[in-house]
Amino acid sequence: MGAVFQLAFPQSTALAQTKLAEVAFLADIHLQDVYAELNSAEFKGVLNPKNGKYATIRTMKSQLNSTRLFNENYFALISALEDLKEKGIKLVVLPGDFTDDGQPMNVLALKKILDHYSQNSEMRFFLTTGNHDPVKPFGGIAGKRDFLGVDGSEQAIAGDKNRFPMTKTAISDQINYWGYQEITHALSRFGFFPSEKDLFWSHPFQELEVDEYSFAKAKETSKLEYRVVHINSSELAIPDASYVVEPVEGLWLLALDANVYVQQEGEWKGSSLGFNQAIDAKKHQLDWIKKVSLEAKKRGKTLISFSHYPLVDFHEQASEEMKILFGNQKFQLARVPSKSISEHYASAGIKLHFAGHMHINDTGIFQSLNNQLTLFNIQVPSLAAFPPAYKIAAFDDQQQVEIETITLNQVDNMQEFFDLYQLEHRWLEENQDPGIWDRSILSSKDYFEYTRNHLLGLTKSRFIPADWPENLASLLQNLGPKEFLIWSKLQEKEAEEFLQKSLKPQHQTGTLNPDPLQVIDDFYLIKNGDEIGKRIIPTERLEYYQAIFSQNQTKTTSQFYPLNQTLHQFFVIFEKLFNSQPSDHFKIDLQENRIEKISD
Repeated sequence: MGAVFQLAFPQSTALAQTKLAEVAFLADIHLQDVYAELNSAEFKGVLNPKNGKYATIRTMKSQLNSTRLFNENYFALISALEDLKEKGIKLVVLPGDFTDDGQPMNVLALKKILDHYSQNSEMRFFLTTGNHDPVKPFGGIAGKRDFLGVDGSEQAIAGDKNRFPMTKTAISDQINYWGYQEITHALSRFGFFPSEKDLFWSHPFQELEVDEYSFAKAKETSKLEYRVVHINSSELAIPDASYVVEPVEGLWLLALDANVYVQQEGEWKGSSLGFNQAIDAKKHQLDWIKKVSLEAKKRGKTLISFSHYPLVDFHEQASEEMKILFGNQKFQLARVPSKSISEHYASAGIKLHFAGHMHINDTGIFQSLNNQLTLFNIQVPSLAAFPPAYKIAAFDDQQQVEIETITLNQVDNMQEFFDLYQLEHRWLEENQDPGIWDRSILSSKDYFEYTRNHLLGLTKSRFIPADWPENLASLLQNLGPKEFLIWSKLQEKEAEEFLQKSLKPQHQTGTLNPDPLQVIDDFYLIKNGDEIGKRIIPTERLEYYQAIFSQNQTKTTSQFYPLNQTLHQFFVIFEKLFNSQPSDHFKIDLQENRIEKISD
């Protein structure tokens, strides 16, 4: 990594008294109003006997087939904000997917929550859009089939009876998509438009008039109609909600709206590829970023960018190997920024970027070949998935940043809907529905364990069938610790024969692995959680993986022995993810381009 290296230092060397600000980053909340006013004649929710309210929640079946929770994350957001209130954090960034699909019921629920903490705790919130916020740039009719109904079955809700013509559907305009206009104006106090509290605010379609800054002028020129991108030089124009703001003296927050939309057969379609497409679809942003970064440098401001989308490979530079082993469209690899993307934005002046979208905890680093450019990408975990966590960044006036990852363990009201899930489970049993789920998730002792169990279930039901080569999945599930060690020491031909034998049906081999290594589950704990995932894997298993990695480095492979080659490739990838940059509690020196782990 050139000039980038890791050093451990004691916690007592945290930022000195030159602190500019502390900023919290809460990503991918995917907020859904769990007690919404649907204004529907057909359905008002399912009665929750715990409080007498009508719950508007999604089924557990749908949660366990999604990369995110839909219901309990409502309470997770409130717990995180309560935690920030106790810590005295006043500046909070939400880098996209702050709602689950930008429907009025969800946007207004978020507004109510943020208004409460703004008014009662003096917090200030700065948002940028994600692909789940304006799903369509100008809104439209929408619906969901998987709300929990009064008898435990699924209840469809839509904005129009034609949305699900063959399904008994409740009609509600609260489930329709809102577009940029409605979302940004409902949440106008949270960064999308200037505030009298800002020292400076601007957007990409106006000059950076820092010395002549006027709130009145900024307010007038911030109208969304002035902030649009024309598609392919046509009359079609899409809003760009990017902005730069100075909430406290010396700190500039750069919000980058990297959402991209295209028209197909008269319908607007959103993309989830982020900067891989935005670099072309929103070419104006790079020129603007250059101007902002030069102005920030000239004035001695600390510039921090945030977007929903990452700017650096978030797989510890293992993405190319993953494409070879798993395929280009697996593991969301299309969302990985290319090195040329990282270089373009680093060249424009971005050095520290906070992102969400991937629901993982990670620190990625891009460094150019001549070591002249360095870009640190901080992946903020989701509050709606494992690991449930947010990050606090403390900035000083010497371009040093201390970043701490705070996991959500206890979440008040986490079990509020568990009785309703039991109702659902009984309905699935009685109707012999193949989507019946494992009730053990309802025994989770806290929110951290709940999201971990959600990930474990999702791995079995979705990830392994969708993303993993069948032979590789079989090897990893059938072999135990002793077998992996034996394989790691065998030459190619012998290793291949050993693996072929392990894939035979167990009644033919006469063996049954009594001690599975759980390697796929551990792989996801580390891929998604990084250092947080490592903390919950037993030490002896971590040491075991290191021994396998060491042996694997000495192995030779060829296409003539495909099983051996496949398993070798997997452990190459696993080792890269295992030996990651600090992502839990660490410090970044933006002048020296150095990252240092803080040993708690």
